[in-house]
Amino acid sequence: MEKVEIKKEELVNNEESKAVKGKKIKVIIQKIIFNFLYPYLIFCISNMCNKEFFLMKKMIFMHIFETPAFIVTIIYELLIIIGFSILFKVIFKKSIIRNICLSILFQTISIISFYKVAITQKPFLPEDILLVGNALEIAKYGNLTIQPIIIIQIFVNIIVLLIQGLITSYTKWETITKKKSINILKLCLAIIILISTLFFSWGKYLPEEKYVLKSDYRIYSGVIYFFKNVYKLVDSPKLDIYSQAKLEEIKSQVENTENQEIEETGVKPNIIVVMAESLSDPTKIKDVTYTADPLSTYRQLSKQYASGNAIVDIYGGETSMSEFEFLTASTARFLNGKRYPYSQIIKTKTNSILTTLSHEGYYNIAIHPNDGNFYNRINVYRDLGFNKMVFKEDFGVTDDTVSDMDTAKQIIQQYENCNEDKKFIFTITIESHLPYEETKYDTYNIDVKSDKFSEEEIKELKAYSQGIYNLDKSYEYLVDYFSQREEPVMIVLFGDHLPHLNKIHESAFGESIEKYSTPYIIWTNYDLKLEGIENVSLGGLSMYMLENANINLPWYYKYISNFYKEYPVFTERYVIDKNKNLCDSQNIKGELIDNYNILQYDLLYKKTIK
Repeated sequence: MEKVEIKKEELVNNEESKAVKGKKIKVIIQKIIFNFLYPYLIFCISNMCNKEFFLMKKMIFMHIFETPAFIVTIIYELLIIIGFSILFKVIFKKSIIRNICLSILFQTISIISFYKVAITQKPFLPEDILLVGNALEIAKYGNLTIQPIIIIQIFVNIIVLLIQGLITSYTKWETITKKKSINILKLCLAIIILISTLFFSWGKYLPEEKYVLKSDYRIYSGVIYFFKNVYKLVDSPKLDIYSQAKLEEIKSQVENTENQEIEETGVKPNIIVVMAESLSDPTKIKDVTYTADPLSTYRQLSKQYASGNAIVDIYGGETSMSEFEFLTASTARFLNGKRYPYSQIIKTKTNSILTTLSHEGYYNIAIHPNDGNFYNRINVYRDLGFNKMVFKEDFGVTDDTVSDMDTAKQIIQQYENCNEDKKFIFTITIESHLPYEETKYDTYNIDVKSDKFSEEEIKELKAYSQGIYNLDKSYEYLVDYFSQREEPVMIVLFGDHLPHLNKIHESAFGESIEKYSTPYIIWTNYDLKLEGIENVSLGGLSMYMLENANINLPWYYKYISNFYKEYPVFTERYVIDKNKNLCDSQNIKGELIDNYNILQYDLLYKKTIK
């Protein structure tokens, strides 16, 4: 009897032992699923809106061992997920709350990036946080609507988290570590991982298609693309080739070879610059017909006055970059990826063409029919050297968008009210900005037809073309007015970038130079025989303007002006030399380029040049 009871007891113990082991296995499985697989699943679900990302992901996994950079890509991705996973687990204890936080973080970045790519073809960047105060304004212009893929993405994420919540609640498998020493170690590990991945450049180890940010978005997803650029927020600008000795050498070189002589009797006109929002020539788009020429005034005057194409660094947005390049004779090529110079670079008084004009006796006026806080203009304009600033509240217009004709009238009003002998007025128009909706205008002077594009795309193009038509009429109004003035006046018109008509432009131009080409013209009410430059960067255009307005350039601008005579186009994507040869923009080097880099670095950061 005793043996039988012992066997029964052993049997019970064995069964209990098996049950304990089974329970432990289930707990281990659940830990693996919810602590490791779930965070990666949440990351993938959060990028559902980026369909191309999954195609790239398939390609990366297929060729992961063929290309070392792909291995680094997967490692970087996992480190980001693991780093935040550990951090949130230490803070919130429970894996379900941790995964909810991961979902919110990844979803937010992914969705913002989705809409930003749709508008500007650039993913969400860390520096975009600097514009958080303007986010609602940007969203209004973008005319954003909730897309079905976004709803599906959020819904799937919620379902996945609900499943975990139910399993966790039912099984009560999760134990919370109460030992402070273990939690401190986990926290330290998370911080080390995140610092190493977020605040140091992984760019040289990761594959990327330079200057084509949408391609990087496809490779990394909006989430990883955002995190791999965080280091730029704390990146201190430095230039290894810079030195004071080199700066003095460049100065001596300019002074010894100076060939620009300004005649004392040369005409120094009043200068008006109009940077037109999203200015382009819609008639360059093939297989589209227009009932009227949207740029009839420009087209007519371009036959008589200097005109051509201003090649810019941006598309569909980031207006302040073009503005910055023109006003400082700088190039985005030397900014190490910084997209918002007004927030990231200009923080104190900085030399600009306004400084030069002030020395020549000009009174500088800035006019912009938007809020002065947008892109931090209200502070930057002062640091660049404007004497007066006029923003939307000064127009006395109640409409959401100030018309270009209202802006033209404001230019004339400021010109007439200014008693200074020499005036420089810099203006940005805004009517041809997003959104491009059929209901944007009550009446249309122009109709657009095409069998190549969809009905919706043609409606957008029609609304945009009407905006350009109105801009052209406001330009005609300015020309007519200043034609009657006796004092010499120069009007420079150019665009900041092409409009957000992504599908149309991708079909028409792809990534060719046309996608970054906006018209310019230099009109004068006095006799000025001036040859137009076929293609020119905005820094080159501002130097060309000053030279032909007989402005005495300081030595650093003389060098930059001569640089653009050698390389009329010098942007991130394109370099064209004086012989109109398209150069290898990624590999082009030389002392001329290095010296320009040194000058720009000093003018923007070191500020030893006075």
